[in-house]
Amino acid sequence: MTYKEWITKTVGKFQLSADDVDLILCNQSGLIPDPDAPVDVRKAKTAICREFTTLIPLANIGEGGYSISWNWDAIKLWYNATCTELGITPAGKPKIRNKSNVW
Repeated sequence: MTYKEWITKTVGKFQLSADDVDLILCNQSGLIPDPDAPVDVRKAKTAICREFTTLIPLANIGEGGYSISWNWDAIKLWYNATCTELGITPAGKPKIRNKSNVW
């Protein structure tokens, strides 16, 4: 399985399009130089986590009787669990710093 196939299947859960996959691969070309190479799952997950906050839609979609809702708790759980697995600090998580030496 290639990076492109793996990422396509993984982000498909979040209703992201093929254009979004291409955007991930383009923005993360330093990490994944060849999208058709055999997948290293750790690198692929890292690429998704780095791009995740820019890919999730910011507005709810609703039209007439049709609407799309997201299970935000599940999305946050997946994102935080993947970041923890990779040792990445999730975007938006407050950083705790020791400032006791300032007193």
